[in-house]
Amino acid sequence: MDSITEKRRSSIMEELRRHEIVKVSDLSTCFGVSEVSIRRDMRYLEDLGVLKRVHGGAISTVNHPVVEASAAGADLRIEQKQRIGRAAAALIAPGDRLILDSGTTTLQTAAHLSNELLAAGNLTVITASLPIVRQLGAHKGLHLIVLGGIYVPDYELMVGPQTIETLKSLHADKMFLGTDGLTFSQGLTTANVLEAEVDRAMVRAATEVIVVADSSKIGGIGLTTIMPLSGIHKLITDTDAPADFVGALREQGIEVVLV
Repeated sequence: MDSITEKRRSSIMEELRRHEIVKVSDLSTCFGVSEVSIRRDMRYLEDLGVLKRVHGGAISTVNHPVVEASAAGADLRIEQKQRIGRAAAALIAPGDRLILDSGTTTLQTAAHLSNELLAAGNLTVITASLPIVRQLGAHKGLHLIVLGGIYVPDYELMVGPQTIETLKSLHADKMFLGTDGLTFSQGLTTANVLEAEVDRAMVRAATEVIVVADSSKIGGIGLTTIMPLSGIHKLITDTDAPADFVGALREQGIEVVLV
């Protein structure tokens, strides 16, 4: 992505933070580009979860805590998350049964699933995340299992006892797990207690746990712990990850993929 496009998309997010709704025609005039380019920008930003497209424009989703954090630094971390998502999707094989956690980096994993995988008819995806459902729901060749439960609009996520109970009867080959923080002292952490409970149930249902997180999450500590770092199998992160942290993980036998 060139710097002009990056700045324009950052400016679109700033306009949304100020006004909560923007029109394609207004942005086209403001930036001196075609409406086609603005719609392309909006599709890109919607895939990241920082806006929702509506007829003629887009509305803000900055009231969502997870999204707001992404929007604030998206101009710095969009490309990292895309690379992580692409590398994560490359690990998926035909016939795999997957659990996809919530979050913008996990959403990038869904966005980078190949058309061949999606059309094959033998890929299963289990999720409680509505953005992932929107990303994948139109693919008829995919077996998509949407977990029920109590809807949390701030996170566009299902949580609670029903979600956890359903996971007890499901089995997945791989889980792709997002996180708000990674430390050796507190493990993988997140900001929401109910989300953490669902994540732990997802981990129990999966044979392999693959964490997808950009390097800004390393050293951060969220409100509650999901699991210790020793419980994961792989971490996919970007090349800015601290070398000592990466080395310590590898010494514990955890595979670290830098992209």
